[in-house]
Amino acid sequence: MKSNIKTVFAVLIILCGLRSINSQEYREDLTKKYITWALFQAVPGPAFFQDTDGSNSRIQFGFKWNIIPINISFKTNKYISRYQFFMINPVRRFTGSIEAFVQPEITTGEFSYSKVRSFGLSSGSRIVFPLIEYGENLSGSIGMKYTYRKDLDETRKGYAGIEAGIYIFGGMIGLQYTQNFNSRTNYNIGLYLKYF
Repeated sequence: MKSNIKTVFAVLIILCGLRSINSQEYREDLTKKYITWALFQAVPGPAFFQDTDGSNSRIQFGFKWNIIPINISFKTNKYISRYQFFMINPVRRFTGSIEAFVQPEITTGEFSYSKVRSFGLSSGSRIVFPLIEYGENLSGSIGMKYTYRKDLDETRKGYAGIEAGIYIFGGMIGLQYTQNFNSRTNYNIGLYLKYF
């Protein structure tokens, strides 16, 4: 019996020694992390833009990218910074935060009726708030933005708007509606895709 206990004890010591010999300090590959993140950010969300001149109207298909340069969380503890830049932790975002955003937008063709260019750049800020399960299952947002989109004749260069959104799957997928203060492209609706 004593020899069995000694054998088990010896095996445990050897296994513990092997574990410490083979253990390596984990180092995150930051290059791979940031390249992967940047590639995922390049995936746009589909969007639909109104194109009208007052008497004729149609919907124009396009794409939007969602870039968040800064996010300020409302629910962090004292050991973690409230501020995050570009690579935003989804939990800190959908549990309650305010953020600045930039949205490059492009349509598949020119706006035939409203006579504005196909490329636009929106920027603004939004508040993100939890709705169900602290925002993990459902969160919402409301914000203001300004869209820089030139007319074809270069006379006007942009318009303001308000944006509302609803998000699922930890804030990765959502639907955003923008009401623009511009009669020639009064609204747009887009699928929000954000890979954190």
